[in-house]
Amino acid sequence: MAIIPAASFEMGETVDYGYGDIDGPRHTVEIAHPFALAKTEVTVGQFRTFVHQTGYVSEGLCNIYTDDQSWHLDPSRNWEHPGFAQDEDHPVVCVSWEDTQAFTSWLSDKTGKPYRLPSEAEWEYVASLGGIEGDDDIVGHDEANIGLVDCCGGKTEGQDQWIETAPVASFPADRFGIHDMRGNVWEWQADCHQETYDDAPIDGTARTECDTPDRRSIRGGSYGDAGDYLSPRYRLPGPQSQGYFTVGFRVAHDIE
Repeated sequence: MAIIPAASFEMGETVDYGYGDIDGPRHTVEIAHPFALAKTEVTVGQFRTFVHQTGYVSEGLCNIYTDDQSWHLDPSRNWEHPGFAQDEDHPVVCVSWEDTQAFTSWLSDKTGKPYRLPSEAEWEYVASLGGIEGDDDIVGHDEANIGLVDCCGGKTEGQDQWIETAPVASFPADRFGIHDMRGNVWEWQADCHQETYDDAPIDGTARTECDTPDRRSIRGGSYGDAGDYLSPRYRLPGPQSQGYFTVGFRVAHDIE
């Protein structure tokens, strides 16, 4: 875990990707207390330990896309069999938001620390100020495991030698000591997803009341994305009971 200092920052930016204004208004968030954030995404090996120790069974509802078909549920895919080879040090995918809650509950009981998912505000603060951009001010294949600019699919170039997931921490850490905030896999957030930040918390905590409370925010881009998807402010909704072969998670906890 890395200790992230308390800070005030400007969150959000109103954008229109062709279907109306989202991701605004820009507003000041005051994160009053330091918090701890995992330096890497939760790995296959770590999730396997959780499953073995608890007997937990994920529903395994995993969304994928192929060259012939857009996003759809594939009953043959799950966190153990995402459709491509993974070692134990790769980020776990095909896990739902509900799976992350079971994992953090187990980890909290095991360690005595209040583990949870990061809030959108905490995540955006770290991603915005982490400073992993290259000399051209973008996150490229030398800075992260990313994919094609025109969605979607993996691509190898420069230091990025992975079509799908890469071992965690394969790229340099940001100024907070955090790896893979952009690229590798998208990450589940604690918040329910609302298209705008109207009435959102301004203290860094997660949003708990939304028009669609069963949809949760996802951030960070993946091995199959580039361009706007890697913006620290870009966010997508996902049904909390389903996973994706491009989505994993990292944990956080409050500290004294």
